[in-house]
Amino acid sequence: MSHRGDSDHRTSDWTVIRPWRKLLQSSDTDGMIRVVRRYGWLPALFGLALHSIARGAFEYLSEPFIIVEGYVFPGWPAALVVNVLFGSFVVIFSWFCYFGLIGVIAGFLSTEYDMVGDIFKFGGYLTVLFAPVFLVGSVLIATVTAPDGVSTEVVAENSDGTAEFATTAYSFVYDTPQMHAIRILKAVAWVVTGFLLLPIVQHLYELDEKRSVMSVLPVTLVGVITAFLL
Repeated sequence: MSHRGDSDHRTSDWTVIRPWRKLLQSSDTDGMIRVVRRYGWLPALFGLALHSIARGAFEYLSEPFIIVEGYVFPGWPAALVVNVLFGSFVVIFSWFCYFGLIGVIAGFLSTEYDMVGDIFKFGGYLTVLFAPVFLVGSVLIATVTAPDGVSTEVVAENSDGTAEFATTAYSFVYDTPQMHAIRILKAVAWVVTGFLLLPIVQHLYELDEKRSVMSVLPVTLVGVITAFLL
């Protein structure tokens, strides 16, 4: 009977939701580090998956050609899959570069550690901050309508107009107030991520406050700038 109870307890310990709840209940940074190390990669990968799905949906809804077609058209499932895969690639690449660069800089400044792999696990948790940003972004971008007279059918009949259509459509979408608002939201998410990461880097690499800021701030500024450019 006790064996069954222990088995049920271990099962509940390894649900994806429990580590997130434990992390939020942690009273200090050391407690957060213990939670992340205890539950391993599964919750972190779950966080990356949430961000990837949200980013993929946003990429699909913000694609100018898809806006012109009206989102549901012959072949839309394939277009959705392509955009989700592209969004997932961007998320994973950004996660690896951002937290990897911070880890490298912190390791260079630290006298105790070269590279701590837990920085990537924390990245999996923190990247979830971008999921609501892209969900809100998807709602905002869905309010964008194609310019009058723009049609992919007309472009298909005249191959010379393809480049002109692409330039006009992309300029229209990415210059909208909705897209400007989304860029601001992404920049804020990067700032919040960097702010939350400061004490984590400080504890993981045993750095003082100044060196932890030197590790996080430059890479976070790159993320903010990228948010406004892309």
